[in-house]
Amino acid sequence: MKWGCLLFIFFLAILFYPVPTLEVRNEKDGRVIFSKKVSPGEGFEFFYIHSVDKTPVTGYFIITSGKKIKPVETRFESYGPGLPSVEKDVTVEGGKIKVKTDALEMEYFSFFVSPMTQQAMIFRGERLEFSSFKEGEVMTIGVKSYPLFREVIFRHGNR
Repeated sequence: MKWGCLLFIFFLAILFYPVPTLEVRNEKDGRVIFSKKVSPGEGFEFFYIHSVDKTPVTGYFIITSGKKIKPVETRFESYGPGLPSVEKDVTVEGGKIKVKTDALEMEYFSFFVSPMTQQAMIFRGERLEFSSFKEGEVMTIGVKSYPLFREVIFRHGNR
């Protein structure tokens, strides 16, 4: 009886173990449009066309052990408003300016959808385009934790 109780408690602990998940949410209706299990150290890219210069910009982010997002690098072809300065850690590679950043970790970041800027997120080779969403909608990218049973039962991580 005692071992059965311990085994049951162990099983419950595993089912409720938190699983970090990279999540993209449409803030207008609260709908999750992307959700994948993620491990600390994994990264993703956020791509857009600069609204003034009309050149591509790619931001590189990693997931920290604290389940936060940390910007690590930005690549772009020319300087424009809102892009990182060139104070340090700048290289040029393949016609792109690469700026390493020492930015703080973030819980999440949000952006307004605009067909003009063609935003996209790339995670493990999978590209999520935001152009199909209504202009002006707000999307939020963040890391959430969900119990393992949610991942197993609903296959949440395979969306």
